[in-house]
Amino acid sequence: MSPKRQVVIMTAVFAVVGISVSVGIIAAGGGFSGPGPSFLNPPTEEDIWEVGTNIQDGTALEYSLIAIGPSSELDAAQVSMTFKDAGDNWNVEFAVTNGTGQAIERTIKMSKQLTREGELDDSFRPYLEPIQSSILAVRDMDYSGRPKYLVVGAPWNTISVGSSSVTVSITGEETVQTPAGTFDAFVLSYELGDRTSRIWVTKDMPLPVKAEVYDAEDNLQYRYELVSASGVPSSSSSSGDTTSNL
Repeated sequence: MSPKRQVVIMTAVFAVVGISVSVGIIAAGGGFSGPGPSFLNPPTEEDIWEVGTNIQDGTALEYSLIAIGPSSELDAAQVSMTFKDAGDNWNVEFAVTNGTGQAIERTIKMSKQLTREGELDDSFRPYLEPIQSSILAVRDMDYSGRPKYLVVGAPWNTISVGSSSVTVSITGEETVQTPAGTFDAFVLSYELGDRTSRIWVTKDMPLPVKAEVYDAEDNLQYRYELVSASGVPSSSSSSGDTTSNL
């Protein structure tokens, strides 16, 4: 059976029954390979990934970003986010330098799930909105309220395209290189047109480490990768990088 068909079948089963049962059914049919979850080793709460996990006071993440949207464009931008503890929320210090040389800094209050709290300075809106629809977009993924399992075949989101829909699922595991280092990652992928959109997620990082996403006309929507990180676990990275501190 081809890997793509395995994912299609597993996604359908996830949608109908609980994840533990579905994993057993697919494993029995040969839908798993390697040392991951199987009929006798179903995924557990430890396989759940939640946006913002492992952020602590002082965590800093920097990304390179291209984000194309209706209201603004960030081209060859550098985006840094530094998280300061604010009780039930974070005070997130954003520093954005666009490829045009424009630079702006703002502190935004965000929840632990990285949703914005309170008012937004209109002058920062053209910068924050492309960040929310790219680097932070994974927070808004939802598949009928189910957890986001780091398991090959697990569905994370549904995208409506006309009268049909496309499921965003974990389709594999691979080693991905970024300026911040080399990571062992799970790959979220889907196709709206001819191009495949991919988002790379690692177990210990609070946000994806890399993404390349296209619309139904195969136009690039956004592309980003992690440039540096501090104040987060270093176990996500498998070779020399700037992810440290810890």
